[in-house]
Amino acid sequence: MDTPRLRYARWVCLPLLLCISTAVVVAAFNPAPHNGGDNAAYVTLAFSLAEHGAYTDLYDPAEMPHTKYPPVFPGLLAVMLLLGARTWSALKTVSAVFTIAAVGFTYLWAERRLGAVGALGLSVMLAISPALVYYSHWILSDPIFLCFTMAALWALEGSEQEGASVWWLVGGVATVALAYFTRSAGLPLLFALFGWLALRRRWLSLTFSSIAIGVPALFWWIRGRGDGIGEYTSEFWMVDPYQPALGTVSFGGLLSRAVNNLWAYVSIHGPGGVVGGSGTLVTAFGVGLTGLALVGWVRSAKTRTGLTEIFLPLYAGLILLWPEVWSGDRFALPLFPLFFLFAALALGGTVSKGGGLARHVIFVTVIGIVLLPAGRTWLTSVEQSSACRRIMNDHGPWGCYGSGVSEFAEAAAWMQSSLPEGSSVMTRKPRLFYLMSGLTSRTFPFDDNPGIQLAEADLVGARYVLLDNWDGLSSRYVGRALQQNAQAFCSVRGFGPRQGGTHLLGIKDETSRTESAQLRTQEIRLDVCPGSYIRTDLDDRYLSSSSTRIPLLEALEP
Repeated sequence: MDTPRLRYARWVCLPLLLCISTAVVVAAFNPAPHNGGDNAAYVTLAFSLAEHGAYTDLYDPAEMPHTKYPPVFPGLLAVMLLLGARTWSALKTVSAVFTIAAVGFTYLWAERRLGAVGALGLSVMLAISPALVYYSHWILSDPIFLCFTMAALWALEGSEQEGASVWWLVGGVATVALAYFTRSAGLPLLFALFGWLALRRRWLSLTFSSIAIGVPALFWWIRGRGDGIGEYTSEFWMVDPYQPALGTVSFGGLLSRAVNNLWAYVSIHGPGGVVGGSGTLVTAFGVGLTGLALVGWVRSAKTRTGLTEIFLPLYAGLILLWPEVWSGDRFALPLFPLFFLFAALALGGTVSKGGGLARHVIFVTVIGIVLLPAGRTWLTSVEQSSACRRIMNDHGPWGCYGSGVSEFAEAAAWMQSSLPEGSSVMTRKPRLFYLMSGLTSRTFPFDDNPGIQLAEADLVGARYVLLDNWDGLSSRYVGRALQQNAQAFCSVRGFGPRQGGTHLLGIKDETSRTESAQLRTQEIRLDVCPGSYIRTDLDDRYLSSSSTRIPLLEALEP
């Protein structure tokens, strides 16, 4: 019941909470770009939407339609691009704002069951959790997905209140759709919605929801049947999506995967994402939190079968069955507020006979147990962000990642202005390379057979391969292929001050790839590439890689 007293408490607690969350996010904000490919993929898709009005993987030489990541998050980034965003930090504000909004919707959702003060405590624990703080400053869909999920739970459960307007349901269905089209992991929320409406025999609402979400979902599914990057559904059945040669998983393999993931989430990913760190105490906290949440969920499910009660096991089941290499705190984020709520309900039921004072003391103690280590982890994040900001001022946006990444960025910047127009390059990080250089790229094969390396390059028309020091994979595969058949390659240019640094190799024409016996020795002798491998109007004053602006986005300038 929305009483005047509750409304007054909300007007006090909610603004206070939003101020706390804003301070937490801003203080820990890291301006450096992320060195993961997903960040670059989202920016590339946003650029495709803003510049070409298409949802295409422009970074790949084949420029195939994108079928893997749903379009809501790239669409939000595209709006930012149209408004003039050109830097990593500007695009990161989307994640930061939605992080704060997610905390706000969590409060509104929890307030109905815990009251204003209880919801405030729960939401503060979420706001300062290391996992949420970490993902608040990267260009990833996790904060946006969490925001839409909590908004959907709040709105749909609000539609059950006496005298509630139909707009509560409409808004809830809309946010479920937004969550699903933000991340494929929103499928459990979609099923939870349909099951919840069916249990309540709200057939008209179920029909409306099925049409409103089902029609665009069908079109997205049909799109996925065409050419493009593989879907999560196909990768789900692989033993390891990053090692397709291992094949698909068996039924026994699924059970083993679920057991391993369960322990990983209970002992590492879940508690580590809530309080930070690892070790025996963190594992004990994870076991305790999971146990309390399970007790609270069972008790709650016996008295009511709400949307939250249905969603929790569906979502938990999904992430337990996903490949183990995907496991991590980012996938556990939507479970944090649910576990907090059900654990609080379990504690409340356990200490209900102890009186109001005892209950308050226990709740304050538990919240303190969470906030103290989480706060310490947050302070560490603030220090790391400040240190990274100083390094960036001296060494550019990629300086926080060491020489290997900085050399990769320098090489991309040089190639942008030095290679012939339309060139393609085999690299370790093709999506990041595209943002830095504007040149199409594909990941070199994870195989040291020179024939396989060359065949993949020929397939996409790539005349270059970058032998980098990003993480050792380039040396392992490209380097070994080079040792076995150096006659197939030539030298374009090296980057970095040290010997053995990043090196751009040219791939010779097929007629010039004859193996030579002397090249089987340890010494590798590379010819200098012909002049056709670089532009005739080459200017050594190429665009610096130290700029905080994303080079590819310069194409959006009028």
